[in-house]
Formats: sequence, structure tokens, C-alpha cells
Amino acid sequence: MIKIIVSLFIIVNLSFASSKNIEKKIEANKNILDKNNSKKMRTSLKIKILVKQIETQNSELTKLETQIVNVNEDIKKHQELLDNSKKDLDNLQKKSENLIAEKKSSEEQIVDTIIENFISSIAIKLAQEHSEEELIDNEIYTLLSQHSKDQILKLNNNYETITQNKKENEKQIDKISEYIEERMAKKKELNTLISNHAKSLKSLEVKHEIYQNELKKVIQQQQNLASLLEDLNILKDKELEKERIARQKEQRRLLALKKQREKEQANKTSKTKAEMQEKYAQNIDLDVRMLGSSTKGVKISKYRGRKTISPLKDFEVLKKFGKYYDPVYKIQLFNESIVLKTKMTKAKVYSIFNGKIVYAKKNAGMLENVVIVQHKNGLHTIYSHLDEIAPTLRVGKWIKKGYVIGRVNDTLNFQATKDSFHIDPEDLFRI
Repeated sequence: MIKIIVSLFIIVNLSFASSKNIEKKIEANKNILDKNNSKKMRTSLKIKILVKQIETQNSELTKLETQIVNVNEDIKKHQELLDNSKKDLDNLQKKSENLIAEKKSSEEQIVDTIIENFISSIAIKLAQEHSEEELIDNEIYTLLSQHSKDQILKLNNNYETITQNKKENEKQIDKISEYIEERMAKKKELNTLISNHAKSLKSLEVKHEIYQNELKKVIQQQQNLASLLEDLNILKDKELEKERIARQKEQRRLLALKKQREKEQANKTSKTKAEMQEKYAQNIDLDVRMLGSSTKGVKISKYRGRKTISPLKDFEVLKKFGKYYDPVYKIQLFNESIVLKTKMTKAKVYSIFNGKIVYAKKNAGMLENVVIVQHKNGLHTIYSHLDEIAPTLRVGKWIKKGYVIGRVNDTLNFQATKDSFHIDPEDLFRI
């Protein structure tokens, strides 16, 4: 009997010592976690806003460039029409001048003929006074012969036709010129907008940098939690070390590639806008790929036990567990938790299994308020971004399934692990 009591006493002391060791280890490594108070706005919401801003900015710049190209093509097309119309007008002007000269020459010839014939008629009059009137009539009809009348009529008709063509051509020129002036005004307006192009690109670059920083924060949050789990011996040191080595190797490779590109670009004496944009895009791509490489190698295990209760009563899933693609940079990332949005204020957060509290901390950096519960068979559940932690909670306390561990007003990050593997929370409870 005494042996049994002693054994129980030793077991209790060992359990208590183990709990104390975990607490000491957490305190010793708490400098790993960010000490700054987290902002109220969730990272996911910030990222959605930034994605929308970047997409809108890209769309506006693309539309502006397209409009300028279209206006330039339209102006070029109508400038060609204007040039052709001016050439036609010059040709008509020359024809008109030629007809005027021809008409003048014909009129002079007719006048000379009339004068010559009238002189002849005077001579006849002096020679034969009795036929004076008859001679004058005959000379007049002779001078105004059908040939002369047709010639003058033809010249007049041609002149009128050319004059009419000139008028129509001048109207066409006026119309095209007016249209070109309108398009030039439009081009000026677009050029005014395009003058802000550099500023817009700079703004977009800043937004890209902000977006990358937000991605880094999300990944840093996961790494902080992984460090915390490592401190609690939830994840095996060996597995983490293997992942860390592979991650660092990939990051070093990408960083070397980025530096090589920067060196090549620095050797160029001049760069066009397109080259600068290409360089920027390449660097952004490398930076983001470095982020993506930091999420590779996540180990996943399938939970095959019975379904249990969910940590919230009434909720919707904002972000699921597993791989997802970034909508801006088109890279693959991995979400080790799920994000649940409550439909109630101050919603209660429940422990989904019986277990022991192994970690409970307020203002744990990016994780905000965090509670970690240890269950049987190497299973742990992590509840982060809590707005409140239950005042009755303390490390080492055993709790029942359904125990209220805290409250949330907006979203809850829930994560589950088994030994050195992550578990899809949807395997644990119905969603």
C-alpha cells in the first residue's frame, strides 16, 4: 500500500515538474514571439483589400494604355485621309487654273475672230453699200458658229464641275480637320493622365511591397506558432530541422539568383521603361517565391477518429486548411489552420476534446491570445486570435470536452496536430 502511495506521489510530482519545465521553456523562448500588440484588423482582411487595390490599379493602367494606342491609331488613319484630301484639292486647283487659262485663251481667240470679221465687214460695207445689213448679219452668224458656242459651253461646264468638286473637297477637308482636332484634344487629355503614369507605378510598387510584407507576416505567424509547438515538444525537432534546412537552402538559391539579376541590371548604362518594369517584376517574383518556399514541406496526417464538437456554435469558414494560391503573385502557399468567423458577439470557444491545458498566454505577438490543449494519442489543438481567455484557465488544468476556454468577437484561428504532423480540422468536426 505504501509503495502504491509513493508511486502515485512520484507520478504526480513528475507531471507537475513536466508542466513546470514546459512553462520555463516557454518563458525562456518567448523572445521568439513578437511583443507588439496585434492590430484589430485581421491580416486576411488587409490582404483582401490590398489585392483589390492592386487589381484595380492594374486594370486602370491597362485601360489607359489601350485608349492611348487606339487614339494614336485613329489620328494616324484620319491624318492619312486629310493628306489625301489635300492632294486631291491641289489637283483640282491645278485643273481649275488650267481651265481658266484655256477659257481665257478661247475667249481671246473668239474676240480676235470677231474683230477680224468686223473689219472685213466694214470693208465690204464700204465696197458694197447696198448689202450692208445682210453682210453684218452673215458675219455675226458666221462668227458665232456652232463650233464656237459648243467650245465655250464645254469650257463653262468643266469649270463649274471643278468648282463644285473643289467646294466638296474643301468641306471634306474641314470635316477631317475638325475631327483630327477633336482627337488631338482627346490625346492631350490622355497624355495628361499618362503623365501620372510614373506616380501610379510608384504607388503600385509601394502596394506590392506592403502586400509582400503582409504575406511575410502571415508566414511569420505560422513560423512563430511552429516555434511555440516545437518548444512544447508537439512537433518533432528532427522534422522541423529537416524542413528548416530545405527552406534555407531554397531561400539561399533564390537570393543568389536575385543578386545575380541585380548585378546584370546594374551593368547596363540605360534602361527603357519596359526594361525597368521587367526588372521590377522579376525581383518581385523572386521575393514572393522565397516566401512560398518557406511554407513547403508541411507534414499532414489523416485523422480517423470519431467526429467531435466544433470550437464555435454558429460560424462560417473564411479560410480552409491546406494549399492555396495567392491571387496576385500566383504562388502556392500552405495554411496550417482554418479561420472561423463567428456570427455572434463574444462567442464562446469550446475545447473539442477532453484534455490538459499546456499553454495559455495573452498578447502572444501575432498569435494574440493563445490556448493549446493536449489530448490523448499525441493530439493537440491550438486556439489563437482569441479576444478573451477564460479566467479559470491555467496551465496544467484538465478540462472536459465543451469547456469554455475563451471568447471571440470576430474570427478564430484553429489548428490541430498529431505528433509531428498537421491535421485538417475538418476531419475533427462537421463544418
